[in-house]
Amino acid sequence: MMVSKISRLAGILQVMTVAALVLLPLAAIWAVASGLTDPDSIRPQFPDVEIAMLPPGKALAVGLLGIVGLLPGVLALWWMRALFQGYRRGEILTPASAELIRRIGGALVVLALAGVVMETAQVLVLTIDNPAGERMLSVGFGGNFFGAILAGGLLVVIGWAMREAAHAAEENAGFV
Repeated sequence: MMVSKISRLAGILQVMTVAALVLLPLAAIWAVASGLTDPDSIRPQFPDVEIAMLPPGKALAVGLLGIVGLLPGVLALWWMRALFQGYRRGEILTPASAELIRRIGGALVVLALAGVVMETAQVLVLTIDNPAGERMLSVGFGGNFFGAILAGGLLVVIGWAMREAAHAAEENAGFV
């Protein structure tokens, strides 16, 4: 009974994850294209940054940095898709699912760190042409950063614990 509920929910989540894997890159490409056609469209994303010049090349660089920052998230989604696919097939407490959970957690940690690094680089790119004294280097750690680090770390620990439990279960099954 419980496996069928897990399987059903995993199927729904797998579909949602695949949709996110398609839509996230498309949204990122749309944002970069919008920045190229209208560089001023990126100004609202950086309300506290004084930007002297915003040519299309600078907007492209900022957009590409944003895409690089999303790559760990796309990787996490890819592994989530695989995890939900396994759950849908009833492969729940396996070393493979434990490893996927650990990888997802690691990707979330990297995503949080990449977000800070990429946003810092974006602000630097945006203000590099400003006159001396008006250039900015901004590094920020908000609640989302710490939440993502903690959630990712939690998943890494759960993945490790599940892997140990799965190996212990395999050893116990061998004794019977």
